[in-house]
Amino acid sequence: MSHEPRTRRESKFPFWGTIALPGCALWGTVIGLGVGFLLGNPAIGAAIGAGLGIGIGLALLAAAIVVASSKV
Repeated sequence: MSHEPRTRRESKFPFWGTIALPGCALWGTVIGLGVGFLLGNPAIGAAIGAGLGIGIGLALLAAAIVVASSKV
């Protein structure tokens, strides 16, 4: 029996796609909270910011899936 060292395969999925959804949701909430403070209602600002962040994060995640599927 030969004991060949196992080599770790390089992931084809980009790192930016991995952190897209949670990162955008977090930053959208923070930015929305800040805008909400400026406009008078931080709770509504945070909710709208989180919704926009999740939408942008899903778009980036879809783009990462397309990029990963094109790598052979």
